[in-house]
Amino acid sequence: MAWVEIPERYMIADGSIRQVSVPGLTFCLVFHEGSWVAFSKKCPHAGAPLEQGWCVAGFVVCAYHRQQFDLKTGKGIVGQGNYITIYPLQVIENKWYIDVKESFLKRLFSRS
Repeated sequence: MAWVEIPERYMIADGSIRQVSVPGLTFCLVFHEGSWVAFSKKCPHAGAPLEQGWCVAGFVVCAYHRQQFDLKTGKGIVGQGNYITIYPLQVIENKWYIDVKESFLKRLFSRS
């Protein structure tokens, strides 16, 4: 587990979904219903960019086919049978960090 700082320029609490890239991960970020949420950048249904979607009532809605995903659990609504990843966030001294897990192959081949 590695916590990577999210650049402050992305931390705009206006409800817009932004795609963010940090070392090791590209994800979507939104301030919704009073809290920050980081989640998958693509819809699992057809690979559409979720940054083009919107949030309503605790769900992110894909702009392409209206697939909906719970912003707390990542689960799709009943009948979809899919999900997105919700990434852990933490704030330390007014800076936001996201948990970027190292890939298995990177751990396997990294030098100690």
